Amino acid sequence: MLQKFGKRVMNNFGLKILAVLFAVVLWIVVVNIDDPSNSKPYTTSVSLENKSYITSMGKWADYLDGKNTITFSVYAKRSVHNTLTNANFTATADAQKIEYDEKTGTYRVPVVVTCNRNNSSINITSKDLYLDLELEDSASKQFPIKTNTTGTVASGCALGDVEITDANVMKVSGPASVVNQIDTVVATINVDGMSTDITDRVTPVFYDAQGEVVDTTKLTLSVSTVNISAQILNTKDVELEFLTTGTPADGYQAGDITYTPQKVRIKGEAAILNTINKITIPEEVLDLTDASSDIEKTVDISTYLPSGTALVISSDSKIDVTVVVEAVKTKTLQIPVTNLQVIGLDADEKVQYEEDNIALTVSGRSSVIDALDEKTISGSIDLTDLKLGAHNVLITFELDEDTVSYADTYAAVTIESASDTSASAESDNTDGELENTSTSKKVTDR
Repeated sequence: MLQKFGKRVMNNFGLKILAVLFAVVLWIVVVNIDDPSNSKPYTTSVSLENKSYITSMGKWADYLDGKNTITFSVYAKRSVHNTLTNANFTATADAQKIEYDEKTGTYRVPVVVTCNRNNSSINITSKDLYLDLELEDSASKQFPIKTNTTGTVASGCALGDVEITDANVMKVSGPASVVNQIDTVVATINVDGMSTDITDRVTPVFYDAQGEVVDTTKLTLSVSTVNISAQILNTKDVELEFLTTGTPADGYQAGDITYTPQKVRIKGEAAILNTINKITIPEEVLDLTDASSDIEKTVDISTYLPSGTALVISSDSKIDVTVVVEAVKTKTLQIPVTNLQVIGLDADEKVQYEEDNIALTVSGRSSVIDALDEKTISGSIDLTDLKLGAHNVLITFELDEDTVSYADTYAAVTIESASDTSASAESDNTDGELENTSTSKKVTDR
């Protein structure tokens, strides 16, 4: 049986294949001639019109799940479908026709689809089309645009004023959930390596209270970019000078003024900095009237900076100042005459002191006086043009007159001839005796 069937199949096999091919071709020809109609899906985006109708109600609308496309079916002849693409269709939704779907709990707007060609040859067969929306309260706020910089200016320079040169207020509107997140709006300019003033146009960034960036894609902004400028100034290190006024209480004396830092770095235009050598704090800031102990004070020097300058490091404005105030102490020291230098003595003369030590009375702050060592205090006497004999000679001591005071102190001396002493010594050696005598002389003024 199978063998018989096989023979039938293979009998005139080539003619049978040719017949099949002819049937296919004939079907294609018939189809093309007949041009049958069918349905085909298309997709396009929806344009929401009259959005102001929603905003006028204090609401903000967004596409549900971010989707603003719809898919619909078009019934047309095959030849028409061959000429159509998604781009041939336009979909619009009128916000004034918004409605609430109680079944889904969402808002929707009817969508109207039109085709820009062959309108009479197509039929959009899908059922009612809707654009799904989500609504929430809208909000609008204004924020001052703050300035910021990134990078470090060139060496020897400092950052001056940084400011917005056009609109410095940003108005934002949109969903309240986003608007209420905004805490600050910041425009940042890059000053890295800069040594001259710069200007740039930048996009402000929105931050929440935690410093995180806020996504503004759903917001309407009054401006998208702003002009920002940065001033680059020269710098200079200058010393501080503190003046004082008033007199401490009786028996007390003012001493050193100590403060940290002793120098500050200021910034400004080169022409201004070149005229500044120090910053002087006026005397009324440190009043020592009737003080009997150290005066400690924190002084804000920023108000005393020369016009056109500012501190590079703002924290340097607070200077801790201490003015030492101590009780006055008087003390008498015994200065060895060997500590005195003799000036103006001729080569053939010598000097004899009446005493081995000189009584020197000094006064000053306790810490200064207590630190004096009588063994190391030096001085000098000037014997220029003085003749042989006894004299009272003024002693000049090497003491800091700003911290130590002393009355005029004299040394009783006798100027003798060096040759007389030599002859006397030779005579004593001849006699074989060494005679030591201590002669008390009357000291007279020259």
